[in-house]
Amino acid sequence: MSSPAPLQCSAILLSQEHLQGAYWRMRLHAPQICALAQPGQFVQLRLPGLEGHILRRPFSICDVEGETLTLVYKVVGEGTQSMPRLSPGESLDLLAPLGHGFSPVSPERPLVLLGGGYGCAAMLFTARRHREAGAPSPKVLLGARTQGDILLAQDFQALGCAVEISTDDGSLGTCGRITVLLEKQLRETPQAFLQACGPKPMLKAVAQLAAQEPRCRCEVSLDERMCCGVGACFGCVVKAKDPSAPEGWKYLRSCKEGPVFPGEALLW
Repeated sequence: MSSPAPLQCSAILLSQEHLQGAYWRMRLHAPQICALAQPGQFVQLRLPGLEGHILRRPFSICDVEGETLTLVYKVVGEGTQSMPRLSPGESLDLLAPLGHGFSPVSPERPLVLLGGGYGCAAMLFTARRHREAGAPSPKVLLGARTQGDILLAQDFQALGCAVEISTDDGSLGTCGRITVLLEKQLRETPQAFLQACGPKPMLKAVAQLAAQEPRCRCEVSLDERMCCGVGACFGCVVKAKDPSAPEGWKYLRSCKEGPVFPGEALLW
């Protein structure tokens, strides 16, 4: 699917909400971006007060409702530490929508969404768009190291999604990794279309499980470190299979050809 050309525009901060731990949710009035955004794409945000930092910060588009754009972020460094201090009414400079998003899925094909840790937030827009198309609610599998890293389960349920949860330490849901839930799901719906976002080891495991079932399709959204966000710097490249190349692979840019790729296309 071709992606719309990105825009550089101002968005007005509507609200800030502390979700849990280091996680926050930000809602922005961004009608131009909302009109173009597709699930799986991301934005590049210039943070006020940090003009000395040349590079913008990339954030997955968590959700779009009308003219409201939702981002979920985790406070981890100097840039994100400044974000909870932003107040409603402030104007933020965004470059968006960026990247290649998830494919639309036929209503006849079961859709299973997988979110690992922070990647949970990147899947909500996908679930909403699928429901808006009149398709059955997707099944949602959420996994993380511990209960405090499971995000937005109630938001998925509000969209009518059946949600299953796994945590490595057993603090919530099934004890174990998300692949435990996926193995069970593939036994029930081997023809499912899997769309996933999370840590790279999780995505590799998801893609490998999908490859064992010929009726299954799989797309993964990579969380690579991005600099420019528009494909100019080649700082976020990943290896993709290419039988025509002498080495059998080629580089693709996560920010441009991705961040969403077919699971079987990558050289894990």
